[in-house]
Amino acid sequence: MRKISSYIRFTGAASKWQAYINLKRVSGLLVLALVLGVSPVWAEGPDDEYLQIRSLIQQADDLNTGGKSAPATAKYQEARATLMSFQRSYPDWNVKLVAFRLNYVVQKVAVLTEKPPTAVGGDTAMATPVKLIEPGTEPRKMLRLNPNPGDKQTLSMTVKMTMETKVGEMETPAMKLPAIKMSMEATVKGVAENGDITYEMVMGDMGVSDEPGATPEVAEAIKSVLTGIKGLSGSGTISSRGFGKGLEFKVPADTNPQARQIMDQMKDMYAQLAVPLPEEAVGFGAKWEVKLPIKAQGMTIDQKATYEVVSIEGERLTTKSAIVQQAANQKIQNPAMPALKMDLTKMAGNGSGERTFDLAHLLPTTGAGKVHTEASMAMNMGGQKQAMTMKMDMNLRFESK
Repeated sequence: MRKISSYIRFTGAASKWQAYINLKRVSGLLVLALVLGVSPVWAEGPDDEYLQIRSLIQQADDLNTGGKSAPATAKYQEARATLMSFQRSYPDWNVKLVAFRLNYVVQKVAVLTEKPPTAVGGDTAMATPVKLIEPGTEPRKMLRLNPNPGDKQTLSMTVKMTMETKVGEMETPAMKLPAIKMSMEATVKGVAENGDITYEMVMGDMGVSDEPGATPEVAEAIKSVLTGIKGLSGSGTISSRGFGKGLEFKVPADTNPQARQIMDQMKDMYAQLAVPLPEEAVGFGAKWEVKLPIKAQGMTIDQKATYEVVSIEGERLTTKSAIVQQAANQKIQNPAMPALKMDLTKMAGNGSGERTFDLAHLLPTTGAGKVHTEASMAMNMGGQKQAMTMKMDMNLRFESK
């Protein structure tokens, strides 16, 4: 009887320990999924995913009908980006319907962002959600990007992340991801009369740094996913006030899903490098507010950013920023882990950053930023619902030459 009791105690402890190990492994995979491969809003199949896109378009239509052109434009742009991603993922799904919807949202964006005759400064200011809070001291000047065709810059970035997760009642220690280092080269191809800048982007070296405390298994997984991304290119357009008007990478058809998602995340990350500039002339101490939806970690997030000019001399501009983020309920799923379904119930974040620009170039010369986010989710594991909370800290540093 004593042997049986001892065996029960031993096997019970072993089961708990094995559960802890399995949970830690799942959390590691989940972290990797969120960092590298989560699409913006994944549903259970193309039909459900298209319905979500249709809902985005309906929201944009409602905003447009209500005279809210800025948020309507942002929502149409979100629908356009999601439709294009959907088209790449399901090239044979109802081709005519997808093409019709894509053409519809493209036309809506074109109409809403068309420059009014009375607009000042060569940009679609009436369609951009920038609110000037403080113009700053004299002398003031209008801030505009003004690179020359042929101008080249090589941008180097380092991203560091730490995550804590809790599934059910079981917590796992904070997980430190290896630092991801990447580079890209941007070349200005042309500058339009209205100030719009077209450019080409080519991905350079990408790798993972060995750091104390980082999880080796995750590092190896990241390295394998990054293979083959070097050399991929894309083209895009940005306004002279720093508002992106689209960036598309040429990704080969046989590229793995994780790498495709990284390229989508790269587009979102690149969009966050720019600082949306106000229409009005500003000086030292100027402050303005920008409200825009963004994509990060596979979520559609409402972000409010406040910028302040801390230095301005000639074409050289330095700003500091503070951001507040909120995200509504949405589905999240990784195509590489189809059995793991998640519903985001709540997300909140905040952060700060600083960037230095030479306005005669496309990219900022130096910058850094940090963001802290907390999210609550429900996920389906083996047919059982599990509550999950996640805290993430991300630090980004970059410079261009």
